[in-house]
This record gives sequence, structure tokens and C-alpha cells, in this order.
Amino acid sequence: MDSQNPFDFSSEDIRWAAAENRLLSLELEFDRRCNYRCPYCYATADLDCPATYNQNVVSEAIEQAASLGARKIVLLGGEPLMQNRLGATIHEISERGMHTEIFTNGSLVNKEFAQLAKDFGCRVVVKLNCLDGPTHDRLTGVRDSLAKSLRALEFLQDAGLDSDHLCASSTISSINCQDVVQLWKYLRHRNIRPYFEILTPQGRLLEHRDLEVHPLELQKLFEELREFDATLGHAWEAQPPLVAAKCLRHKYSALVNAQGDVFPCVGIDFKIGNILERPLRIILSESVVIQDLKNHREMIKGPCKSCEKAEECYGCRGAAFQLTGDYLASDPLCWKNAGKQDQIHALPVDAAEYLPHKPPMTMISQIIEAREANVVTAKIAPDNRFLGKNGILDQEAIPELVAQAAAALDSFHYDGTIRQGFLAIARDIRCLQDIRVNDQLAISMTSEHPLPEWYLIRFSVTNQHNVICANGEINVRLQE
Repeated sequence: MDSQNPFDFSSEDIRWAAAENRLLSLELEFDRRCNYRCPYCYATADLDCPATYNQNVVSEAIEQAASLGARKIVLLGGEPLMQNRLGATIHEISERGMHTEIFTNGSLVNKEFAQLAKDFGCRVVVKLNCLDGPTHDRLTGVRDSLAKSLRALEFLQDAGLDSDHLCASSTISSINCQDVVQLWKYLRHRNIRPYFEILTPQGRLLEHRDLEVHPLELQKLFEELREFDATLGHAWEAQPPLVAAKCLRHKYSALVNAQGDVFPCVGIDFKIGNILERPLRIILSESVVIQDLKNHREMIKGPCKSCEKAEECYGCRGAAFQLTGDYLASDPLCWKNAGKQDQIHALPVDAAEYLPHKPPMTMISQIIEAREANVVTAKIAPDNRFLGKNGILDQEAIPELVAQAAAALDSFHYDGTIRQGFLAIARDIRCLQDIRVNDQLAISMTSEHPLPEWYLIRFSVTNQHNVICANGEINVRLQE
């Protein structure tokens, strides 16, 4: 691995971590309490939400991250400085041989915290969305927020934090995009590293979609910043979602929340495990999502797959997931895809094009969710060949129903490649309620690979009245 500061990772570092199933960083979310109300925030909790902070979870996450080789722990909130044990957590991270990176709105930064950050070699990232007070307040939801951010930066610089340890974060929105270049230059001239990113359509932003900026406008802004940085000797390529940086975080990082739940990142916000139930090492090594993203060059779909930047870029996976429901879809917010939206498919999708079966054999209707847990719908049509004279589906058709759902999901997962498969074993299937003609069904499924090329599928079939009709397990082998 490259020897460099512990907060930034080279391409070689990232390839090593992905190949060895190791971590370079872990994002840790204390809880979502915050004293700001940023209208674009991915979190929706507020100051009055119950505190869920559990030091045991934090300590377990730190220990497991260290065992996987992590160099840094990234502390998120809400607002991390609202936590009484922040200092103890930083000390614990240091004792484990790692460094701490803290994202804060800056309102609670004082001289004592600044000295703590300096003493432990922390990186502190302070929110600073523009240099206009009223605009800054609109983007934080509180008054005098600009003055608080500038004061925080002053405290931190006075304590001796250099550009490797002090950053200012800004989200590019419709109401501050005209100020972004000025802010970038302001930070560069003051030896504060800018950390600018585009918005991800989730959380509070869904109620404030007017804040979004068109991808082509973002391209112009990124290019202007790139050209300015070139005059200072900073060379980088313009690509979303981060200015002057690349996001391949799923190859080397993950997010753990206050309950110990594990997520790929704040944008891909579905749970893939819990560190109190299974080791983080096992969760990450067995997660289909994480393995797909580590192998993004082969697995990404649509125009992103053929992009000239595809080797070291996959856009924003959070934006792709939030806008399409598919974490492997092309990023709809990348300006390179501005004229290719028709090539980016969003869930739900018609299952017919993903199935080798033809009517009247086909029972599956739509793919609704495709993630660690999957959901496919089906309708029992009157011409279904498994229907009895009484209009009730033969219970022996349940494995066929699930096998079709699995086949459709597999084809969708591999960007439409239909592989031939056969049902090997049906076991422990429980039929709990008759399935009748014209029933609308939802098949929920999870899978794992107990052996190469074999899938163990756990399923539940629910009807339109939310009654479970069947559940159990089947083994399926899918062949090329």
C-alpha cells in the first residue's frame, strides 16, 4: 500500500482493500440528532428525536474496523459534537491505531474541541455552503450559521490544523451554485481543503427538489473549478459526485449506525447486516451488494458501463439507487448521461423481458425491488396451467413460482442476460393459504451461495390482502 496521510487513499490502496476484503475507513453514525435543519440533508430526524447513541455499538464498530485494517473512522451525525462522549470515542479510535475524521456543522466548535482535534491528529470537516449570510441560513435552517462556521474554522486553524486536517464541506444547490467558485477560491487561499459534492435525492431534499441543479450546469461548474485549480498546481478530472475527488467508497468503506446496522453508504440506505449479530468482516464479504460494487466494472449497467471513465468511476451509487431503485443502474445525475436517460431503467420493471419462460407458463409480472432482499410480483391469470377446476393454484406450483422470480431477478442483476436454470431441491415449503385465480402476489426473497453456482433462496409469498400464502426455501442452480 501507498504510504500517505491516513485520510486519503490512492487507487492502489483501494484496489488492495477490495481484493483482500479489507477496510480503509468506516463511517460511524452516532445518531441523527442535530441542531440544524438543512433542507437537503439525507437524514430526517431532528433535535427532539430520542437519543439512540450506544457506546457499546460504537466500541464494537471501532474494534471490528481496526481488525479489518481501517486507517480512519468517519464520525457522522446528526451533529457529532452533540455527543458527550465524543472525546472518549476519539481516544478509543486513536488507541486502536486509527485516525478520526469528523463532519460537523461547526456551531459547537470551540477552542477546547479545536485543541482536542489537534492533539489527536483529527481531520475536521466544517459545513460552509457559501459566504453570504442569508443564503447560508437558508441552507442550514438556522440563523447566524455562516458566522458560526467561520468562527469554527478560525478556532481550528488557530489550533494548528493544516490542509490535510481541515476541510470545509459544501453541497452544491440551486441557491448557492453562483457562489461556489468564490467559496472554492476563498478556501484555497486560506489553506483549507474544499470538500464539495452534489445533492443526493433523498431525505429532506425530496421536499425541496427546487434545490437540485441540472447535470449540465454542474459540469460547467466542475470544469471552472478544475481550471482554477490547475493554476495552483492541483490536477484532477471533473466527475460527479465529488469535486476534485473520486467516490469508490464501497470498495473500501461502509456505514454503521447507532444500532449497529450496516449500510453500503448513506445513499444506498438499506440494511445489509448488524455488527452485533454477525461480524462486519462476514457481512461485507457475503453481501451481494458490496461484492457487486467491488466488481463495478463488470456489474454496472447502461451507459456508465461503456464510459471511458468506467475503470475508476461509477458516478454516485446513492443517486443511482435513490432515482432508479437499482444500485447498479447508471447514475442519472452524471452529465455524461444527460442525453441517455432512456437507457437507464428504473424499478419497477416488467419482468417479461427478464424471463426465459413464455405465456401461459409465465406467472411473474414485475420486479419491484432488487437488493439484498428482493421483491417480485405475480398475477395468477385464468389460463395458468397450474390452476385446478376450483380456481385454486396447485401447491406444487409454488417452487415454480419462486424459481421464475429468481430467474427474473438473476437476469435483471446481470443487465438482461438470461441464464438457463433448473430447480434442484424444494425443501421446507409451508403452504399457509390458498392462492386463487386473479390473486396479486408479492414474492419476497433473499439468497445466499452455500456452494459455487448454487443459490439457497428463502422466500415468502403474500397476497393482495397482505396474508402470507407460503414460505420456505428452495435450492436453484443457474447455468450459463
